[in-house]
Parts: sequence; C-alpha cells; structure tokens
Amino acid sequence: MPSEDLSLLSLFPATREQTLESRKRTSVQWGRGLTLQQYLLREDQLDVAEHAQDGKFTTWVLALRNDPTTLDFRCSCETYRRKSLIKRQGSDTPEEAFGYGIASVFTPEKNRGKGYARRMMNLLHWVVAPHSTLPPFPSSWGGAPPERSGCNNAQFSVLYSDIGPTYYASTGPSEDSEGWIVRGPYSTISVVTEGANNFKSLESDALVKWLTEKDCEDILDHDADLMRASFPSDSKPVSFTFLPNEGVALFLVRRTLFFSPGQPYANMVPDKWGVQLLVEGQLHFATWTFDVRPPPATLIATRIRSTKVTFPRILSCMLLAAQENNMRRVEFWSLPKELEEIAKELGGKTEERDEHLNAFKWYGPEKNEDIYWAHNEK
Repeated sequence: MPSEDLSLLSLFPATREQTLESRKRTSVQWGRGLTLQQYLLREDQLDVAEHAQDGKFTTWVLALRNDPTTLDFRCSCETYRRKSLIKRQGSDTPEEAFGYGIASVFTPEKNRGKGYARRMMNLLHWVVAPHSTLPPFPSSWGGAPPERSGCNNAQFSVLYSDIGPTYYASTGPSEDSEGWIVRGPYSTISVVTEGANNFKSLESDALVKWLTEKDCEDILDHDADLMRASFPSDSKPVSFTFLPNEGVALFLVRRTLFFSPGQPYANMVPDKWGVQLLVEGQLHFATWTFDVRPPPATLIATRIRSTKVTFPRILSCMLLAAQENNMRRVEFWSLPKELEEIAKELGGKTEERDEHLNAFKWYGPEKNEDIYWAHNEK
C-alpha cells in the first residue's frame, strides 16, 4: 500500500480511551510477565502517584487531524513534566525550570516502517518547548504545529534510547535540525559474588541507617534543597539537572513493586530502598531500585551523594542489599569520576551501555557541546 500522507497527521493529548488502547498495545513490549489486567492496574496506580499528579503526566497519540479521538491512532508516547535546575556561568544561583522526560515510544507492528514514530517525535518538540526556541514549522508537515496543550514550557527534554544513538538525534523540530543527543551513557558495575561478600556486620553498624520508601522520600527532599544551594559547577556555559524529589526517583520504586509472577522475586517485598551514613555535618546516602529483568537482576542506584571516604561503606551496603534480594550486581549511572576510581579499586568496572542511552534536547541558543547534564543518574 502507498505510504500515508504524514501532513494529514498531528499530535494530540490522549483521551482516556486512547490511553487505555495505548497501554493494551504496549503491554506486549513492557508487561514483563504481567497479565494484561495486572499491567493495566499497575499503570492506573502509577497515574495517581506523586510524579504524575497535577498534569505532570501526559499520553500523546499521532492521529489524523480531522479525527483526533480515534482509537486507530498510528503510534503513541508519554511525557513527564519535572522540576529542574538550570545554572549558567556567571550566575551565583540556579534557576528553577521545567524539563520533560519522554517514555514509552511505541508503534504497533502493523504501522512500522511508515515514518509515523519519526513524525510523532518531530511534533513532540512542538508540544513541550516554547515555539520561540524552535525553527519555523515546516509547511510540508501540515501547515500548523499541534495545538498548545498546557505544555510549551520545557527548557530541555530527555529520553532513554534502546535503538541506538542516531535515530532520535535525527528527529528534530524541523527537517534540518537535531533531536535528542546521547550524553554519557556509562555504567559502573560491581558484581555480587556468592560467598565472597560477607557484609553482615553492616547490620549492626551504628553509622548505617537503612532507608524505607518513606525515608527515601524525606532524604530526597533534603537532597533537592542541597542541589538548589550548591549546584555543581562545570566548565561548560550551562548545566542542567532534574530534581529527584516529588516522586521522580520513587517512581522507580513504585513501579518495581509490581514483580513478574512466577519469577524467583515474585513474592519479594524489599524493605531496603536506600542507605544513609549517619556522619555529622554532611548528607551521605544512596537510593536505589531493582531491575528484575533476567539476566542479570540488578540493584541500580537512583541517586547517590557521597565522598571518597564514605563511598566504600555505601557500596558495601548496596552489595548487601543486592545479595539479600537475589540481585547479581550493583549498577551506577554516570558515577562521579572520583567515586568511579574507588569503585574500580574495589573490583568494579565502568563500561558504555548499549541500551537506555540517555539523550537530551536543549531548547535554547546554546550548542549541545555547551551543555552539562549534572546528576545524570538512573
């Protein structure tokens, strides 16, 4: 069949019925062993969690301009609006801004190879970013950008590519502009070795406080305040970061609680979601989630604040928590160089990932090489 005229399509916020249809489609890809009903229940429960409340979460569909509510939309994706910090050289304090996380980009098999996903990503810039920061809207894309839908306030957006570094880079807001550029997709991994990691003494260590989900919420609020007060400096003209609180990091905890039935961890309810070292004067902690996709099951740090002195003990705690929950390794994304060196001394290895490639699109006059992504963690 001849390809559809893409100019007849535009991007729309999904109706409830379209959101449900999108989830039915994506359950095949991301259900991870859940039944359809379990998958839909998980998504409904996450919809009312803090990270998604007050309009922070939106499902988008690519549909005909004259039939925006159809269930026969071509493809879909999701966005999460998040509080962020921007620091410019010469400024003493960071400014608060909005950044967007993009997720669940999905085209059903029957619609693949027709340019739908590419056009959806092209148009996504036009619903999250101020139009003043974008090039002229291409007339060949239908003459007019998608209607404003309460967004258009992004200073940047990010996504995590599982299809390599080039596809999303080619999906800019016009034919000849860049899309999302991969930045620093490095992981530092420490393996849990059977019988070799005996950290039980940590259980009675007076300096160690294990963090429940509620403890993590309090710690991350404190951490966000510290970020505002001492945003990291870098040689680049502009630095940006998401703030980890208001449910952003804890989303990964709440989603993980829906384990796949029939797996060894199916009935496991972890009670350790982080660790704090009770050292006076500074906050030293790590929070984490569990990636239960086999193999290998992994404890992944979602946020760490540590020094070279406290990192070995924090890592030991994480290895113990991994061991207790049948995880095979501990993983950090974009570990600071001084901590990466210590992890290496303790048997860890840093390598470039071939999935979950963190990529950003900056909406401003600065060039990509002028931008520093701080706290570029899971």
